[in-house]
Amino acid sequence: MGKANVQNQTDFDVLIVGAGISGVGEAYHLQQQCPNKSFCILEMKDTFGGTWETHKYPGIRSDSDLYTFGYRFKPWTGVPIASAEAILTYMGEVIEENDIGQHIRYGHRITQCDWSSAENKWTVTATRKADGSEVVFTCNFLWMCQGYYDHENPNIPSWPNMDQFQGQLIHAQLWDPNTDYAGKKVVVIGSGATAATVIPEFAKEAEHVTMLQRSPTYFFL
Repeated sequence: MGKANVQNQTDFDVLIVGAGISGVGEAYHLQQQCPNKSFCILEMKDTFGGTWETHKYPGIRSDSDLYTFGYRFKPWTGVPIASAEAILTYMGEVIEENDIGQHIRYGHRITQCDWSSAENKWTVTATRKADGSEVVFTCNFLWMCQGYYDHENPNIPSWPNMDQFQGQLIHAQLWDPNTDYAGKKVVVIGSGATAATVIPEFAKEAEHVTMLQRSPTYFFL
């Protein structure tokens, strides 16, 4: 089936939700193991990458080694702990080398999913960002690869008197790369992988960096 036909098709054997590391990987395996099955990837964003596209905070990188995190069909050859930029380049190569791009519908936000036992089919309704129109897809198998958190509305705790804080309060997921923290006092709440990534970067330019943690985290260096 040609690219134009694939982009106009709305009924598939498999619909994959999300063009992140999981969705792209599943697309590859579907092509290899079920070459006669039709499929489509619905992606809310305008590009692939998932979490590696969402997060923009200083020093964004993997929190596990890419030899393990990467695809077995395309062994990772870079440094073990890789930057988001390197991971996105790697994913782009996978998409291009395996002609997965023709199967991705970017800018499609799913608004509803309905299962019919009578027809043994899913009906998936999405809003197309380009023109705001509603698009209806059907499939036999709906594969959820969208990740485990909200890419637009992260969980921000509600602490007493937060409204009285006069500085900037920024969730890592909503970090604006244009944020200027040079010469400022920065407090990082948490001691997980994100904290381990941003604190060394903040320390390069901030006046002082403090980490608040509930429980100690240990890193092997």
